[in-house]
Amino acid sequence: MKHTERNISDTGLNILNELLQNVGKTPNIAQGFYQQYLLALIQDVFAVMTDRLHKSGFKMHATLLQYMFHLVQMNQVTVPLFDTQTAPVGQSNPVFLRDHISNLLIQSFPNLTRSQVSKFVQGMFDLKMDLPSFKTHLRDFLIELKEFSVEDNSGLFGEEDEMQKRQQAEAQEAHRFAVPGLLKPSEIVDEDL
Repeated sequence: MKHTERNISDTGLNILNELLQNVGKTPNIAQGFYQQYLLALIQDVFAVMTDRLHKSGFKMHATLLQYMFHLVQMNQVTVPLFDTQTAPVGQSNPVFLRDHISNLLIQSFPNLTRSQVSKFVQGMFDLKMDLPSFKTHLRDFLIELKEFSVEDNSGLFGEEDEMQKRQQAEAQEAHRFAVPGLLKPSEIVDEDL
């Protein structure tokens, strides 16, 4: 699935989809499989989906992510995906996965704000969303990844802001020189001296 060769990557995604479908049909095996591999699979699919080299597999990325998130949201994953020793009392898989994915995205993409990530993660768990809507939600997120956030771009315009302030100061100074009586006698530069 992480291979840069398109046909190999697509084959890996199709095999993963079939594997998840088949594992889901055998509940006694499924829970152990989910506990061991589900988080890693979600992270890997996210990593591949956000990599520009794997755009061709977007439809399958969306299908896989929707399937895995909905498994957790519909409580079909009954074993804990988290460490029960360190987790707070009453922790559930959906709450854990929301927090885990949010933290993962914020660490991986510092240009995103918490509100952007929160909105995206909430949409990932929306059971009413069909596959085309889910794909649109993912596309919107991928576009946001490519944009600068409001917090990050303030320093990008520092040079332009400084130049604008300098021009305003020069214009104000020129105005003061042009209008007689606005300058103090000590501010007047006598060119004859």
